[in-house]
Amino acid sequence: MWSDFEILKLITAKSTRVSLPMHLLQPALIKAIEWSFPSKKSLRRRIDTLSEAEGQRIIESINFWRKEANLAPLKRTSDKMFQVEIAHLAKLKAFQISTIMAKKGSPKQKKNWVLKTIQSNFFLHISKKTFLGDECLDRILGLNERKVKTELFGQNVRALYRNEDIYLDLDPEDLFTPYRVLVQISEKLKFKTNETLVDLGSGLGRVGIVLGLLNPKLNFLGLELMKERHSQAEKSSRNLGMSKRIKFQCSDLSKISIPRAETYYLFNPFSYLTLRRVFLGLKENAQFQKLRIVMAQVGRPPRMVRNHDWLKQMYLSPVDRNWRAHGFSIYETK
Repeated sequence: MWSDFEILKLITAKSTRVSLPMHLLQPALIKAIEWSFPSKKSLRRRIDTLSEAEGQRIIESINFWRKEANLAPLKRTSDKMFQVEIAHLAKLKAFQISTIMAKKGSPKQKKNWVLKTIQSNFFLHISKKTFLGDECLDRILGLNERKVKTELFGQNVRALYRNEDIYLDLDPEDLFTPYRVLVQISEKLKFKTNETLVDLGSGLGRVGIVLGLLNPKLNFLGLELMKERHSQAEKSSRNLGMSKRIKFQCSDLSKISIPRAETYYLFNPFSYLTLRRVFLGLKENAQFQKLRIVMAQVGRPPRMVRNHDWLKQMYLSPVDRNWRAHGFSIYETK
């Protein structure tokens, strides 16, 4: 059990190094995520448990970082900036710990860390307030959208990707399906043994990796236009030892046929013309077998369903105001 002082000492430590045994990395990460979004009432209660000496030590540590940023020092834990500083330092520490877990952990440890986290009530609760945990889990799995933005900085992206919607201007929490939503999708779909799921516009591969972890008998194919995102997805699957059944392909869906599968997933990945072609391909595949389509409730895909009477809605999730898509729908062929 970590005391409040031990948590704050870790978060505000002057050294950028984190020297913790492997078995303490995950609880430290969870605590850092929790403290990155503290309620005022919770923070006040925790600060009040500190002794005067402990509070002074935390102030000294925070002032070390404030000095590095050329900011005026804080004098008391009751200072209004104290909560802001704690949340900011906790976020940085969470990224740091997740990066260490990615480097030090074995494939089995990483998979267990992620599974244990996303199946915990705490994570599902905290992720409704902040998506920091999602980005930290991405880093453990080797997925880093900010790295993609760095690689493409200064390049003519419009020329590279033919005016397709690649959403480089969005933060990761707006761009990808949240982990907690993927848990809900997995529970609703109840995948059969050796069922195949195709993700149309798979990005960094979060959908395939997470649903593959939750469903060890699932076969997955992610199709992604951007080679920068595709390479991270493919490398992650390979490093985690999942590449035999969780596969990724760098493809332009405006030019290739839609692979056959029992289930398809799409967020809002295409331009209108490409999406129209994708729906025609899905309709063609539906002539050979019954299929399901999972869609996030945002953008073009839900609107386009209205023009396809061969699909019927089987499930609509409750409104999720903490996710840009607000929820997801499951359709089946009639």
